[in-house]
Amino acid sequence: MLIKSFSSEDLFYKFLKERVGVFFKHAKERSQEGVFYCVYFEWSSDTKPLIVSAQKVSIFVGEGKVAVCGSESNIKDFCSNLVKFPQTKNLAKEILQALIDFRKRNFKIQFRNKILPLGLKTALMGVLNVTPDSFSDGGLYVKPEDALKRAIQMVQEGADIIDVGGESTRPGSKRISAQEELNRVLPALKLIRKELPDVWISVDTYKSEVARVCLEEGADIINDVSGGTFDPKMFEVISSYRCPYILGHIKGRPETWKEEPIIYEDVVGEIVDWFRKKMERLKESNYPLEGLILDPGIGFGKLPEHNVEILSRFEEFRILGRPLAVGVSRKSFIGLILEGFLGRKTQPSERLFGSLGAVAPAVIKGAHIVRAHDVKATREFLALLDAVRTYDGV
Repeated sequence: MLIKSFSSEDLFYKFLKERVGVFFKHAKERSQEGVFYCVYFEWSSDTKPLIVSAQKVSIFVGEGKVAVCGSESNIKDFCSNLVKFPQTKNLAKEILQALIDFRKRNFKIQFRNKILPLGLKTALMGVLNVTPDSFSDGGLYVKPEDALKRAIQMVQEGADIIDVGGESTRPGSKRISAQEELNRVLPALKLIRKELPDVWISVDTYKSEVARVCLEEGADIINDVSGGTFDPKMFEVISSYRCPYILGHIKGRPETWKEEPIIYEDVVGEIVDWFRKKMERLKESNYPLEGLILDPGIGFGKLPEHNVEILSRFEEFRILGRPLAVGVSRKSFIGLILEGFLGRKTQPSERLFGSLGAVAPAVIKGAHIVRAHDVKATREFLALLDAVRTYDGV
């Protein structure tokens, strides 16, 4: 199940024809029913207003697929009718819960006597790679003292979270052992925790043993790009510590992305279904979902067109009722788009403006946490974006 919105008749027509399977002529005739307007006007006392209000939803039925369109109030009325019948009672409850979850805007993450409010202000996660081979900043912060200096700088520039990573997951990268990863991460983690006792520290790892040791050493969040796929024991560890957990979506593995075809029928729909299954597994592991954050995994087993579609449809992830994280900073798909428009290749460090352009639709459409290398510029950008996004004037 998804909740979608369309800004034009053409987009809704395309959806009806390609996704639902409605005959093209019928879809064209009714394409305006998926776009809603509020018409506001003043009228003089001697003019009788004509008020037209839609009382029913529009229903489109395809082969095994149904689209229900209308205002939230009308859809709720529709569900009140469905709930009267045993065969549709559960469907009505599912739709109503989806509407409730979709409307959630503000969340609160708590751990180790710290509170991270999410919603009014977009939280900024600063990237700190203590690796020799990361695609953008590999080798810059392998020394613990350099990592600490960079962490302090990022906090001064406005980072809410420091995300420490000890293994590159760029396409074609090779896996390393848990011990090697700990050898890279722990010295930096210990220094940062000592010098910045109040800052949120995330550890970017998919290994349960690395997660366990880092949580013991003061890490607050586990950022798992594999969403528990690469290490089945990860859910046991985070359930035991009840720590905040960023569950990232991935398809395939970094070391094989260049060789294996990456195919989706509906990239957003498939990621939403994947998240739902993972959330069920987490509940079975007794993990409190109040600490769960979802990341659709831009670039992790996605082609450039998949990444663009995810950003353009980002609000659809709100149906899951959890805070959303996004990481686009300096990624290769931005370089490809810039090359297409500018006619020249760019290095990762040259993609700041492209990164900001990519993150904007995600934040406007519901992202709560942004992961970035360029902290100062991203914080200033988010300050203006948040001011517009949360402005309550009419």
